[in-house]
Amino acid sequence: TPRLGCTSTRAGETPQARADRGLMAEVTLIDGVNDGADAAASLHGLLAPLPGKTRVNLIPYNANAGLGAAGRLFRPAQPEAVRAFQRRLLDRGLICTVRTPRGNEESSACGMLRVEH
Repeated sequence: TPRLGCTSTRAGETPQARADRGLMAEVTLIDGVNDGADAAASLHGLLAPLPGKTRVNLIPYNANAGLGAAGRLFRPAQPEAVRAFQRRLLDRGLICTVRTPRGNEESSACGMLRVEH
């Protein structure tokens, strides 16, 4: 089962959210790493206990050849996998959107900024 973490808390702490506003979580989906049913269930398990309306923004990973071997290590989640992940979260009552990729052509999409020499 993929491990899901939260960068805004210390290890072992539960993320906190205001009851009137909820929490916004952004998740980058990587093909074969965290784009399956188990990862969706784990994410739901992490977020469901939080107060308020939790919102999830799914971000398909953007491959970045400018990072060398590290940029080729992962692949973007397939569109079908992203839609299935979103559907699993929606079916469990979470608000879930998918970020529309922009800027791939000039390597300026989310996670792709790089310096060319």
